[in-house]
Parts: sequence; structure tokens; C-alpha cells
Amino acid sequence: MQCPLCHNHTSNFEESPLNKRIYFSCSVCKLVFLSPDSYLDADEEKRRYAFHQNSIESKGYVEFLNRIIDPSLSFINETMHGLDYGCGPDSVLSKLLNLQNINSDYYDPFFYPNLLNREYDFIFATECLEHFFSPKKEFETIMSHLKSGGFLFIMTEFNVNPDKFLEWYYIKDPTHVCFYSLDSFEYISQKFGSDIVYFDNTRVVVFKKA
Repeated sequence: MQCPLCHNHTSNFEESPLNKRIYFSCSVCKLVFLSPDSYLDADEEKRRYAFHQNSIESKGYVEFLNRIIDPSLSFINETMHGLDYGCGPDSVLSKLLNLQNINSDYYDPFFYPNLLNREYDFIFATECLEHFFSPKKEFETIMSHLKSGGFLFIMTEFNVNPDKFLEWYYIKDPTHVCFYSLDSFEYISQKFGSDIVYFDNTRVVVFKKA
């Protein structure tokens, strides 16, 4: 099986007792990924995303997004223009940034599929990395739209306990197909010409493009 992040061919796999799905682990970039045989089709995937009731009126969701917005304010300001990549049906994050007088466009392959042909000072990829069928391609796209010296803010739950992976609640969601560790992010940093400038050990990582 070919790793969707580094394209290494790997044969390490196990079946989870939680959902009876097969997961592969890459020996190079340490990504763990779901067997493509279990991917949802596009219609079912979009239906599940549209079902999410996340809005700026949801106190819990806003507090959740603040876990990445709060550290980001050390790196960005109102002179910059950014992008919310993979924003879902309602770009709450862009609205919250606007409250800080920081402008942000938004893109989502299902709901806002027109990605502008421009470079940004910063890009947020919040709770979308775990949904990438082709993370190598997605990172190539993201980095091509990020200025030199720009910041990429990522939020996804990290695979911090590989020995317990097959029992991890995070894999229960059928739209979650890729799972990243610190080793995975270090690979991404090296592969895509960037430095890790912030890491909270659980969910948030920040890259600065060279």
C-alpha cells in the first residue's frame, strides 16, 4: 500500500476492533491511514459535513476554535490577509478572525470550491487534515498559496499514543482517514520547506514557510 503523504510503499497494517477497518502505518513519515477500500463516496462525505451544526453562535465551537486562534495572534496581525482552507459549510474561523480585524478568504472543496489564484500571508487548516484522501497533494496546494515567510496553522488531534491507536475514539468517525504524529509533522516541515515554530503536543502545530 502506498502512503498518501510520502508515497512510500508500506505493508504494515492492522484491523481496529472498534470499526473493523484496516489501517496502514508508514515507516517513513509515520502517517497512519485508513485503507482506501473504506473511504466514503463524495455524496456521503458531503452529507456528513453538512450535518455539522457549527456556527459562530455556538459557544462550545467558538471556544474550540480559539485553541488555534489564540496562539495564532502571536504570528499574524491586521495588515495580513489569510485563507481558511477546508472551512466546511460555514467559515466560522474567518468570522472570528474578522472580529480581530484580520481578513481571511475561505475555501472548501464541497461548499466553497473556488480557490483564488493568489498567495496568502497565512493559511489555517483547521480540523481538515484528518479528512485528506491525498495529503501530499493537499500540502502542495496549500504551500503553493502561502507566501515565503508566511504561516500555516494546523489543528487536528495528534496520534500521540500509537500503541493505543486501534482503540482511539478519533478513528470512529468514518470521514477521518489520516492521522499525524510529531514525526509526521517533522516530515512535512522538511518536505515542504518550512519550520515548526509552535507545537502544543496535542492538537495545534504552526509552520513558517522558508
